[in-house]
Amino acid sequence: MAARLTSDRLAALRLAAEHPHGNISPLLRLEADGRKVFLKASDEAALEELGYAASLCEHGHVNTGPAPYGAPHRGCPHLFRITDEGRQAAAAD
Repeated sequence: MAARLTSDRLAALRLAAEHPHGNISPLLRLEADGRKVFLKASDEAALEELGYAASLCEHGHVNTGPAPYGAPHRGCPHLFRITDEGRQAAAAD
């Protein structure tokens, strides 16, 4: 089954787009309706498959990708963060 952007996944992207580093938290507090949403592993996998999120450092380096600029890239924390494509999806209505 192909990954799709559900309302909860879109909410996660919109919250991440507002975060200074674009972090995506597994627990979302949706202020508009007061719900708490827990992202599951399947949600994270779908966002990655769609290209909307990845395990990134604050410099934009993908955890499984080559080191940026050919330089050693050790010790830089990689967190689940929104990508540029995810920001575009979050901004779209």
